[in-house]
Amino acid sequence: MKDITQSINSLHVEDIKNKEHSSYFFTTNEYSLLITRFFDLRDDSLIGISIPYVIFNDDSTYRYNRESEEFIPLAQNHTSLYESVEIELKKSEKLIMIYIDEIDKLEDDLYMRKLSPIFLDVWFDLKKDITRMERILERASVALSIYVKHYSEKDSFPHDGFVDVMEHIERYQRLSALNSSKLDTLYSYYNSLKSDKMNKNVYALTILSGIFLPLNLVVGFFGMNTENLYFSGNAFGTIFVTIILASLLLIFLAAIPLIEVIERLILRRLLGRFNLYNTLVEKIKKISLFNSE
Repeated sequence: MKDITQSINSLHVEDIKNKEHSSYFFTTNEYSLLITRFFDLRDDSLIGISIPYVIFNDDSTYRYNRESEEFIPLAQNHTSLYESVEIELKKSEKLIMIYIDEIDKLEDDLYMRKLSPIFLDVWFDLKKDITRMERILERASVALSIYVKHYSEKDSFPHDGFVDVMEHIERYQRLSALNSSKLDTLYSYYNSLKSDKMNKNVYALTILSGIFLPLNLVVGFFGMNTENLYFSGNAFGTIFVTIILASLLLIFLAAIPLIEVIERLILRRLLGRFNLYNTLVEKIKKISLFNSE
């Protein structure tokens, strides 16, 4: 440990011991420093894992172990470094696929109108972590690209292996970006559903106000303290007023669903030909008929 640290610049030693250091590659006259940062789940949260490698000019390679705080020697070639990076990358790839499955589940539930009361909490955690994954993969891609370019001329360098690693990083970086955009779409759709639900509530309150406003008007009219008021001298005046109020209430209650039925029939007749599924079925029939001929 002392021999290695004495051969390294003190600033680089600080970078190596920094658990939060992002992916990075730097070269000097005596050695090169490569830090790869991927991620894992620990204690119910996504964490970044920085793994430093020191490569000396004679190709002797060391990996820093944070638990023992020691440099572990690897084989005197870049193949062992490639294998180490590949192992960490595969762990991150599996984690990304788990996150993608959770996003797909959230999407299916939302499109089935299964609005969870904790939707925004789940959405925020997924959005935060998938965005962080995308950023970590982007920086790892840059650092490894510089590293590969620096050592690719060596005969023993596993160029094909690192090309495969770079392709995997770019692929999962694109997947992370795609699912981040999908989460933005889900958030917009969720807000649309909430707005639609609020509009329905306002509509219901408006209907109730429309029903009871005329009733209040009738009650207020017959409650005036004026002479010659209708039914004022009639022994059955209260019964007549009650019948009028009940009749108005029944008329309004019956008119609302009747209006909705008429509206649906009109919309179906006017817009039925633009129905998506009807259009698709017609196209399928045409294709089937053409193939049969």
